Amino acid sequence: MRNLLPLVVLIGFGTALSVIDSRQHRLPNRLVAWFTMVQAGAVTSLSFGYFEQLLRTFAVATLTAATYLALFLLSRGSLGMGDVKFAFPLGLSIGWIAPDLWLPGIFLGFTGAGFVAAVGLATKRIKLTSHLAFGPYMFAGSLSICAYAILPR
Repeated sequence: MRNLLPLVVLIGFGTALSVIDSRQHRLPNRLVAWFTMVQAGAVTSLSFGYFEQLLRTFAVATLTAATYLALFLLSRGSLGMGDVKFAFPLGLSIGWIAPDLWLPGIFLGFTGAGFVAAVGLATKRIKLTSHLAFGPYMFAGSLSICAYAILPR
């Protein structure tokens, strides 16, 4: 039951940021900062008596952001710095709910964006030079992993 607060924070901020990114192709620093602070506060407040889980959560968030930073540097501008900043609070969410699944969360985001891009190219709705807002796919990948971890098997 205590896993639900970070999930609610993820859904609220992730949805808002995804809508903004899909419309404006940017992730506002102020809203990403609020997401980070609220999610960090949520997992910290839930961690009393679970200090190891809190450390693991922040480690996963740091690994997630570092992975996106490396991809940003390798992509030469194809991935935006807003995506790198957005990765940290997404990593906090996955780190609290499903810390072992942080890498599949990243993979799902890229898979979803790749699928949409392939369909868009095949149907000629987008061109090779078109820009695709990546934040919604990052959010969808993270939310999918969190939902998978919470749902009963």
